[in-house]
Amino acid sequence: MSVTASGGKDHVIGSYAYASLPEAAARHPLAPARGLYSSDSWLELLRGHGHRYRWLLMCAQERAAALAPVTDGPAVRSGRYRPDFLLHERLPAERCVVAGPRTGYLNELRYGPERLPAAEVAEGLLAAAPQEPPPDAALLPYLPSGPAAAFETAGHPAGLIAWDAWLDVPGTGFDGYLAGLDKTHRKQVKDDLRRFTMAGVAFSTRPLTGPDDETDDLLVLHERMYGTVYDRPGSRFSRYLARCAELPGAYVVRARLAGRTVGCHLVFHYGDVLWVRLIGVDETRPGTRGCYFGLMFYEPLRLAHELGARAVHLGIGTSRAKSRRGARLEPLWTVAVTAGGRARDLAREGLAARALDLPDPAPEGGGPAPESPSEWERPSWAG
Repeated sequence: MSVTASGGKDHVIGSYAYASLPEAAARHPLAPARGLYSSDSWLELLRGHGHRYRWLLMCAQERAAALAPVTDGPAVRSGRYRPDFLLHERLPAERCVVAGPRTGYLNELRYGPERLPAAEVAEGLLAAAPQEPPPDAALLPYLPSGPAAAFETAGHPAGLIAWDAWLDVPGTGFDGYLAGLDKTHRKQVKDDLRRFTMAGVAFSTRPLTGPDDETDDLLVLHERMYGTVYDRPGSRFSRYLARCAELPGAYVVRARLAGRTVGCHLVFHYGDVLWVRLIGVDETRPGTRGCYFGLMFYEPLRLAHELGARAVHLGIGTSRAKSRRGARLEPLWTVAVTAGGRARDLAREGLAARALDLPDPAPEGGGPAPESPSEWERPSWAG
């Protein structure tokens, strides 16, 4: 099998090849991604926004294939995707590659009409590496429990890395959501609603048509509020939002107070899920307290019901706040694919250390965290 790599030359090892995303899709049929962050349109948006991946196409049979975006460890800039974070500094970045999109915190391998077994995917991730010697570890971060368990069964260790939050959309909409909460959580939501209603905050939702100065400024302000070293200009968000507006299913939720936009939230309707993506709130203005919860939870839930979506994907972080508003939490895992030996021992040790030191552990009261993806028996987005 030979596929022309994006660098202009063939790079083929057995049944594994590097290709651009369009070349890989043309070479082998791929099932559509279930999630936004592994979809063709989203990955093309990332490519246009400066993300560079090597696309590894792995084929074993006529209908069995898998495709993964791969990044060399030192080239990973996003903090929670860096090998030193994922493995708690047990292996150097230059001895690792990271497989999966470096955004969205929900990783999904793309498959052909039939799934390539996890053991063969693992073999491909190591065998197709262009460097010599091959990497000590190929890391697949933020995998749901089902796919992670398949790799674990094939002998590759997995460690808890985050909790993913989902808000199920009842058929009766917001009223059904509110009625389904327990007394304590229902009071929390009603307090939120009362707070921004009394402040005079009004929400509106419409398709995203492109950037504007208000949205850009809010997104930059929010990033700087929670990341003091953030120094990118608002123009970077303008280019990003212009690309987002080209995707089908892009919406922007706005919060207005006294005639001025004080909050915004970019969301995407993809498949049967509404995916929340990028939020900005001017929390320095009086009356905006609680605005965040309307933008993050309640207005997306209303939109999801209107669009016929079954769930809102709330993502990782602030698990306690999300749980208190009725979200269910699912574990996400990092799998470390290695050839065995000392590298596997160090990877397993690092995964275990990270699982004990998560930036956002699950809220208390939900029982002990699973130590293995095979222990997770509750319903999962990934099945």
